[in-house]
Order: sequence, then structure tokens, then C-alpha cells
Amino acid sequence: MPTTFKNAVNKYFRARNLKPGTRGEYLTTVAKWQKWNGGVTIERLDKSTIRDFLSWVYDNAVEQGGSNPGRTANKARTHLRAVVSWAWENDLIEVPPRFPNPVPHREVAGRHYLTKSEINALYFATHQMTRPKGWREPMPVGRHWRVALVLFFNYGLDSGTVWGTRPFHEPIRWRHVCWQHSAPTREMKEKSRWGWLLYRRIKTGKTFCRPMNRVVHAHLKSLYREGIHQDDPVFLGSTSRPNVRFRKLCALAEISAKTDVDSGEQQPWVLKDLRKTAATYYDEHMPESSIEILGHTVGGITYRHYAHRAPLAFKAIMTIPQPSAFRSLVRGFENNCPCCRREFNDALQASD
Repeated sequence: MPTTFKNAVNKYFRARNLKPGTRGEYLTTVAKWQKWNGGVTIERLDKSTIRDFLSWVYDNAVEQGGSNPGRTANKARTHLRAVVSWAWENDLIEVPPRFPNPVPHREVAGRHYLTKSEINALYFATHQMTRPKGWREPMPVGRHWRVALVLFFNYGLDSGTVWGTRPFHEPIRWRHVCWQHSAPTREMKEKSRWGWLLYRRIKTGKTFCRPMNRVVHAHLKSLYREGIHQDDPVFLGSTSRPNVRFRKLCALAEISAKTDVDSGEQQPWVLKDLRKTAATYYDEHMPESSIEILGHTVGGITYRHYAHRAPLAFKAIMTIPQPSAFRSLVRGFENNCPCCRREFNDALQASD
């Protein structure tokens, strides 16, 4: 039987423990959907239909004198995509429709995530990082930071999980990297052709077993060398204050400071913002997947103890669109610029 958008939202409410304010926002989108053309069922949704609806929401907000119609249209897009993704996950629809890109809008509360162009700039700026005092490793320090950026984006890690900046932190070691297709834990029944990564969350102490996609696999392989011990840490090149080095990296990438929500003052970016960046892009790619991937605490007995969310996290990690800079290593451009083939500074220093 065809399912209307209103009925799908009601089923979504019964499956999710949403706050009253969030429910009210969804119901506002339902009212807009019915006012536009409520007869379209979710089984018949396609990209053009969704684009027409979002255009109508935008125009309607302009007619009513809205100060930020683009944000209104994007909020309706988020609600629609969350319900459609849930319907696909629960086999109410066979294939999810493609969604148009978000509408440009004015940032009201300040942006607390890095755009993909800024991530690309950070990635290539690591080639300009100077050799730390006492650095005796055969590979440049920038390579460790490039791989760390890839893992921050794909898993939303804590800085202590990557580098172990405190004595009680457990950093990622080579014994936590599994190159086999089968997962090293019994909880994961899926198989990953690129291997698996195990790590522990600093705040909660929870252990995660996550698949590696092609980009993560290629970057971790670039750090591996013969004679390495399984108890050796994967990442080097940090200090007890990694945010200081990250701010220097932001300066090399010429990334402007972020705006504080409450005071409106400019503040420097910190490594925790990379975790917020991962949550932003995962929810954009597959709504609510960041809850499982980043290990957020959620309410509801059913969700915490009975809902099996591992397949959602597996699918999200293996399919999330990567920043273009991350694919340069996969294409064979580790030491050269992908566009002009110019050799980077750290590659020239290594050759000397």
C-alpha cells in the first residue's frame, strides 16, 4: 500500500524518541508538504519532485517575508531526507531517491564545521609543516597529519585516541589495524575488502570496530613500513598540546577563524571541530548515522539495547563522499600536486 509522507512521519515518530520541539518542526514540514502537493507518496519520490517542493518552500518563505528562506528550505530538506532514509532502512521503499544540493543560506548561529574546500586546504598545507625538533623518522611529519585528517573525517576520533596526549589515553597502535576482510570481533558480521580499524573512545571508554574504506586503507598503508612493532603507535608528530600545532596548520592553510555563537567573537579552530565536521557530513550523507559512528549517547531502551545499528554505520563509512584531496593518494599523487604535478616541499626535503 502506498505510504504518504504524513503516515511515514507518524511511523518515524513511533520509531524515534524525538523531543517535542523536534516533532513540532517535522509537523511544520508535513503541513508545508500537504499545502504544496500532499498526494505524492514516498515510493514515487524522485529528485525533480523534491527539488520542486524545496523551491516552493523557498518561494513561500520569501512571500511571507522570511529573513533566511534558504535556511527554511534546507531544514525541510533535512526532515524529508531523514524520513526517507529511515523508510529505506526499514524496507518501506526499495531505492532512496537522490536529493538536490542544499540551498545557499545565511549562517545564523555561526559555523562550527569545516567545509570540504577548507579540509582540502588543510590536507595540502601539511606538506608545508616543518620538521619538529628531534624528528628522526624517515617520513615527513606532514604525512602523519594527512592520515590523521583522513581518520578524523571518517570516524570523528578524539585527539587523544589518535596521539595519546595524556598518560591515561590509549592511542591507536598497529595491533588495532586489521588488514583482513573479516572483522576481528564477533559483533560485526559484514566483510570489508579494505580491512578494519579498532579504537577506544576517550570519554566513554567504549571500544569500536569500524571498517576501512579505500581512502582510509591507502593512507594507513602509507605509514606502514618494514620492521614496525605491533605495539608501536600509528601516529607520530604531535605534542602534549596538539591544538597548538593544529592552529599553525590552519594558518598555513589560510583558514579564517570561526565565529562564537554567543559572543560573536572570532575563535581559532581546534581538533574537536573535526569531530563536529564528521558529524555534519555523515548526517548530510546518511541521516542519523553519526549517532552510531561517533558513539553519541541516545535515549530510548529499544534504541540502546535492541536496535542493531552496525549495518547503518558500515554502509555510511563505505559510501561517504570524500574530499577531493583525500583521493590524491589513491590516484598516486602523494608527493606531487594533483593538478600541476609540482613536487611538494616535504618531498624535496626528503630527496635532499
